Amino acid sequence: MGTVTAMAPRQGRGRRLDNPNSQLGRTYLVLRDAMYWLKLHEIGEAIYDRFGQQDSHAAISARIRELRRYGVTIASQESPGPGGTRPHEYRMLGDWGGNGGGAA
Repeated sequence: MGTVTAMAPRQGRGRRLDNPNSQLGRTYLVLRDAMYWLKLHEIGEAIYDRFGQQDSHAAISARIRELRRYGVTIASQESPGPGGTRPHEYRMLGDWGGNGGGAA
């Protein structure tokens, strides 16, 4: 039985943050390019408009948490909503990864 001394890097896994074929990538790209604060439904609408994919609000919220685990700084704030609701708005801060875009 042999032993493994080195493993080749995995390729083609689609885990790049700027991959529009994944929910994570679509959420990242919309937040990266946003010039203003976005609510979950606005992020979902932007994803649909740009990529033709319908991602749920729950999925987008989960991807925002995942992006934060990757070290992406995403700020959130409450905003006044209809009927006394206080939905959150999100905005990416800084230029993560040096790829331009991003909200400052």
